Amino acid sequence: MTKPPPDDLYVRYMAAFRAATEHTTNCPACQAGQDCAAGAPLHERFARLQDAYRARQAKQQRR
Repeated sequence: MTKPPPDDLYVRYMAAFRAATEHTTNCPACQAGQDCAAGAPLHERFARLQDAYRARQAKQQRR
């Protein structure tokens, strides 16, 4: 039995989560909820991908 191909959106979503989490771990400004210049794009990308993934999941559940 062959494995289905990886879900590209999910893979990108999880990579963005890891990048944002790793950055926040070492950034006092981001830990305090004040995105720094380096952290803001990471957090924005994560949020964008999370929204897209959740929207797709919700659409699939409505079928």
